[in-house]
Amino acid sequence: MIGEVLSYLYVNAKIMAKEGKFISSARWEDLWGCASPGEVASLLEGTDYFPYLSEKAISDSRELEKAVLEEFSELGREISTIIPKRSWPIRDYLLRRWDVINLRTVMRGIHGGLKKEEIADSFIEGGELGFAFLKTLIDAEGMDDFVALLARTPYQSLSGGLAKYNETKNLFFLEASLDKIFWEDLWEGALKLRGTKEFRDFIEICVETHNLKMLLRAKNDGLRLEDIDPFLIRDCALLNELLPTLDEEDLSGLISLLEGTVYFEPLLSAQAEHERTGSILSFEEVLDDLVVKKAGDIRKKKPFGPGPLIGFLVSKETEVKNLLAIVRSTEVDLNRDEIRDVVVRK
Repeated sequence: MIGEVLSYLYVNAKIMAKEGKFISSARWEDLWGCASPGEVASLLEGTDYFPYLSEKAISDSRELEKAVLEEFSELGREISTIIPKRSWPIRDYLLRRWDVINLRTVMRGIHGGLKKEEIADSFIEGGELGFAFLKTLIDAEGMDDFVALLARTPYQSLSGGLAKYNETKNLFFLEASLDKIFWEDLWEGALKLRGTKEFRDFIEICVETHNLKMLLRAKNDGLRLEDIDPFLIRDCALLNELLPTLDEEDLSGLISLLEGTVYFEPLLSAQAEHERTGSILSFEEVLDDLVVKKAGDIRKKKPFGPGPLIGFLVSKETEVKNLLAIVRSTEVDLNRDEIRDVVVRK
């Protein structure tokens, strides 16, 4: 116990200092009203994002978005060098997310027929796959070639989503496979290692929400279990409880099966919005909120170990997501209230 507290003293002191530069509530009020990248950039002065802004970022939303992500990536690399060695699953969480982001960039570029230079310019340094390897991927002659090039990497099982992609030309199936690989590998690592209970609890809710998003989408789109089985993380107690009667239930029935879990009330409250719009986005938003809440609870219960780090990382990721939503909103004609709806404020 004492050893764990001491091993996280420096880490927690470091992140407390960084939390002091989180975007304040008053500044969010101003950011919501921004109509151009330049307005957003000017309001980032005094934050950790400001040193990453180039002249191009003032007039180009894509450059501004990249600057925000570069700051986030650099932060992850910095923290990965100071966390205790036995906390390697947290290190994997910090670094491998950038492999996922870069691979998603390549997939979307190939799918959308973007030029190789455009794809390469969007890469963010920070993952375990080097830039040299990533650049070989953009030479792929289509998605089959891209997936083949990932042989002998942790992402070789992307081939599981390739058949569905080729059948439907829907990129969702490949992206779902990529997310599964990321969370499944972290979950397996957290289960094997002692002394990371808090991080294991956090990854568990991430695994559960991943599975629930897949199940809700399947019910919404009229898919059966066999259609989404390749994208589910099987080593999950909650999923195993739902599987026996899953094909017999509609979307409302699936939510009813969750009674007695932390997911039931939030998903039930989101049902009206789903019925109004037909979109599962309302369900995904409440599931994401539960992940944030879990990180906050862990922070309160474990204030001297890895709790503050887990809470900080999720809060930082939420800030980045909200900031990117505002940056992207400058590309379209949205009023202030509409931007508020885009940003999930935490």
